[in-house]
Amino acid sequence: MSRPASGLEEPLPGLVAVGLGATVSDLGDGMFLGITADRRLFVASAGVRAVIDLGVRREELLATTWRGDGGPIRRQYRVVPGFATLGSLALGRDVRLVRGYRSRAGRWGVTGPRLLIDGAWLRPAEVEALLPPADAPRNAAVARVADVRALYGRMLTDVAYRIENSALFDSSVALTSRFETELAAWSDLSDVTPAEELVRCSAAVQVSFDAARANAETLGIGHLPETARDDARRAAGAARLAANAGTEAERVVAHATVVRILSSLGLYYLPAPTRLQVED
Repeated sequence: MSRPASGLEEPLPGLVAVGLGATVSDLGDGMFLGITADRRLFVASAGVRAVIDLGVRREELLATTWRGDGGPIRRQYRVVPGFATLGSLALGRDVRLVRGYRSRAGRWGVTGPRLLIDGAWLRPAEVEALLPPADAPRNAAVARVADVRALYGRMLTDVAYRIENSALFDSSVALTSRFETELAAWSDLSDVTPAEELVRCSAAVQVSFDAARANAETLGIGHLPETARDDARRAAGAARLAANAGTEAERVVAHATVVRILSSLGLYYLPAPTRLQVED
């Protein structure tokens, strides 16, 4: 499972460093603060809204973006795909970021966005003033690990992916164990760790993750015991059906199928049926 962010990744209470390659859907209920090389600010948040299209209910992701320098339009709203990156969201507003952070909570007011930092609602400029000085190598290292964490987190919540590529979540697999070890080592670093060590450790996290992922996706269902593979395929198919069901009744039936099959398999590295949520 993923580990909590280290002090490096949480420079202020309630504010976590994120890579610009993180997706809009990674924001959840939080708010994104991006900073350019010349310290211009960009803020974004996203929320799901329901739309009825030809009698069929669907959900879409609405992003709200804000440019600290005003620009032609200070605040803007648009529908975006969940896989759109935070960096590309800023580029769509003609803002090129060099680093980014996510607050655990944010809100929009008449005078602009506010981010919740250590129990206080602060303006973006107030948050930026509290951040440590920019350090390109350090920021790049932290962002690299933040991107890995974000991607790994999405994989953890993708039930079908976890079933079909289970070796990535099985610590008895050597390459997976190496990735978990490198991620644990990163979590032990601090803001006084030399930049050279941060760069080296972040590269180790990235390389070990890429290797573990490639190995898992190569093995696929084949990592599972042979007697479990057919049931696992059915569970993965049901998970996709649940995530894309057109009606709530279809979702409930498919979800129940996933829970039943995973309960019967009883493999520790597959999603736990008692905590299972099939994601949209």
